[in-house]
Amino acid sequence: MRRTWMRILGTGILAIAIAAAGPLHQTVHGDISSNTSTNVTVMESSYALEGGKMRVRFDVRNGGSGTEAGFVVLGYDASGKVIEAIGDSAYLMSNEIETFEVDLDAGSLVNKVEVKPAGQAGDRAVLLASGHYEQNGKIEVTAVLQNADSGRNAGVLAVGYDASGKAVEVKSASGYLMSSNVDTFSIQLKAAKQIKSVKVTAVDTPEDAVKLLSTGSRLENGKLIVSGAIQNRNEGGRVGVIIVGSQASGKVLEVNTTSGYLSGKEIGNFEAELTAGKAISGVKVYLTGGSQTPKIIAEGRTRINNKLVVSVGIENGDKSQKITMKSSAYNAQGRLLGSDIDSIYMTAHEATTLRIDYLDSRVASVKLKYFDEAGQEIGAVPIRIKINGQLQSYAQAPVMVNGSVMVPMRPIFESLQASVKWNQQTQTVTSTKGSTKIQLKLGSKQATVNQKSVKLGTAPRSVKGTTMVPLRFVADALGCDVKWDKEQQMVLITTK
Repeated sequence: MRRTWMRILGTGILAIAIAAAGPLHQTVHGDISSNTSTNVTVMESSYALEGGKMRVRFDVRNGGSGTEAGFVVLGYDASGKVIEAIGDSAYLMSNEIETFEVDLDAGSLVNKVEVKPAGQAGDRAVLLASGHYEQNGKIEVTAVLQNADSGRNAGVLAVGYDASGKAVEVKSASGYLMSSNVDTFSIQLKAAKQIKSVKVTAVDTPEDAVKLLSTGSRLENGKLIVSGAIQNRNEGGRVGVIIVGSQASGKVLEVNTTSGYLSGKEIGNFEAELTAGKAISGVKVYLTGGSQTPKIIAEGRTRINNKLVVSVGIENGDKSQKITMKSSAYNAQGRLLGSDIDSIYMTAHEATTLRIDYLDSRVASVKLKYFDEAGQEIGAVPIRIKINGQLQSYAQAPVMVNGSVMVPMRPIFESLQASVKWNQQTQTVTSTKGSTKIQLKLGSKQATVNQKSVKLGTAPRSVKGTTMVPLRFVADALGCDVKWDKEQQMVLITTK
């Protein structure tokens, strides 16, 4: 948008000099411009086609105390439909007049122009007006938003629908707006051939959570294109979207993923392709970014050119790490054809897609297992602990490391009625129960029990700021009976 102005203090009419390339249209909108809540009026406006654009010039007067004065310029086509909306604002002092000049890109498509004052800002951002038209095979959408009475991230959402009313494309635009500001957002929708109607809404959600605003899907060149918009929580962070395409029976055929960093309350767009196309009858969208541990969101299986293709949506936890996948392939008779191991490095809270193309057409089915950097199987039954039949609950869950169950240092010693002292300087823990004294050092496989050296299979380590120690060593050293229930993934401890 092009805007120029000059300011006059006092009252009176401001004359506008126009060098028009086309016919000049001039109207005075006293009937629609009066706004008693702000005393802002549009005094005079004119418009003419210049250089392929419809150039609009108008005067805005503030008749009250100093305020952020906003306006909306509406361009109508011959049928009376708004095809373009442009808005802006400027601070005007009492009795100040400002001249604005605005270009409507729809140009010769514009049959009539109307200019209105924006009015008084409230406690939420509001959509003042929107318009859209088709140009060069795209749908050009413009929307005017007036912010609330405090600065914030806000935006608009445009959803394109086909003739049946199904959402086929979704896109948003946003930015940080100062208090009471009026601004214009432009959005381009690509699926012009399929879109028959467009709905535009304001986005100003107060919830402190990641929110899926809307989604749409359409077939294009044999692929299913899924698009949508999300808004981040109040705090900035990485947010991911995992798209799952299924058959009518519920079988997952394909998974695709996208992720990125969004600042607090920022609005973002996503678009992903599902190559299974027409075979997909249902789409689900999962938001990621809040998990503390890695998660497998979905696995998809389909055949392309008689070859099995597997796609996996993975969400990482709150630390960067290498994720490892083991794949075992079987033929139609259930005979193992081979196994493979692959890995990928993922940053904290990243979401990604693993796609595996099995080149051997004999592969009929596969079994997949996933492991985090510590060797803990992702998605496996969590490790639980019972002491004298009482199920334990720790803030930091037990983890399996190199075949050893690691547990939080202080809770396990205290659960076994042993004292515990931590020496930060030497990174050593000392525990005493009766005549038994145990010492362990962070990162060392050498421990002592009553001053006798004992070699550990796995050294104590820090997990998310918690010192973790090998459970079996601790329980054995304190004279407990220890049993492992593999099926239930449970450690059974009996004290003496």
